[in-house]
Amino acid sequence: MVEKCLMEWEIENVFTIFVDNASANDVAIDFLKKSFQNSNKCLLNGKWMHIRCVAHILNLVVQDGIKKVDKAVEIVRWAVKWIRQSPSRIHKFTKFAEVANPGITKHLKRDVPTRWNSTYHMLEIAQAYEKTFERYDLEEFDFRNEIEKAGLSIPSSSDWERVRNVCHFLKPFHDVTLRISGTLYVTSNTCIEDIFSIHTLLDDAISDSSLCDIALAMKIKFDKYFGDIEKMNLLLYFALILDPRNKVKYLVILLEDRYGEKGMEAKKKYIMDSMYELYNDYIRIHSPSSTSSTTESTILSSLLGKRENPDFTAPNPPLRNKLREKMKMNIVESIGELEKYLQESVEDD
Repeated sequence: MVEKCLMEWEIENVFTIFVDNASANDVAIDFLKKSFQNSNKCLLNGKWMHIRCVAHILNLVVQDGIKKVDKAVEIVRWAVKWIRQSPSRIHKFTKFAEVANPGITKHLKRDVPTRWNSTYHMLEIAQAYEKTFERYDLEEFDFRNEIEKAGLSIPSSSDWERVRNVCHFLKPFHDVTLRISGTLYVTSNTCIEDIFSIHTLLDDAISDSSLCDIALAMKIKFDKYFGDIEKMNLLLYFALILDPRNKVKYLVILLEDRYGEKGMEAKKKYIMDSMYELYNDYIRIHSPSSTSSTTESTILSSLLGKRENPDFTAPNPPLRNKLREKMKMNIVESIGELEKYLQESVEDD
């Protein structure tokens, strides 16, 4: 169906396809790669075409952590569920809230297993009504009776403190998911920074005894997709570099912070080698001539829409570029658009 739509819309050049992690999508992407390769307009034979939805992966990460939630979260979940089961209970809770928590107008929300952020929303709203829950317990005997039958207890002050701690831990995941799910602004250039910030957050939480179990469960899932650069779609790194405020300079800072100075060099070289490989294949596909004698400067001139002078002979470009020597890259012998871009100073925010 995707292929059919592309044909109807006369879309020939497909760079990437974002999908979630269902196995059926892997089969679909493989099929589309073969279809695109036949037109010879598929960069690197679709090497970086398949991008797994970052927001979906973060949801999977958090869901694994939520499975490890402790008794305090279960107590609040039960209490919210019990109150929301009846319109009369909701009405009484609202009346008590007007006295115990005046000014708060949010409605209690239940969580659902398929959406992790619903758990965050449930806890974030419920903890604001701590005093209302205490008042409800004093006025409604059935509330305490039913919760004790379930083998739980009325939320205590320590339970609410624990819930607030979990909320504080989940909020960055919630914020990142909202940010990278945006549709009215560019998101690809910030994904890597957000992924690195989540990695740091998990490492810090593992050393916290109160969050260790949750963070460890999340870390296993996180590392499955984002643990090694080699496992990731490097277009996310390319997008970071192509943000003129970042370029390679910011990439180095991020990599060094995570992998150390020695580990950074190898990761950086792997990313940059792959970026130049993609760039050179782009030049190959979009060049007006397929002959090997065509210089890249001529190709770039055509791409930029500049008028060519048949009597003009481009001078041999220098081979002593510091960035190229440092990375020991063997690429085309001219300074192309990508190289020029990377050498320019970064832009201010």
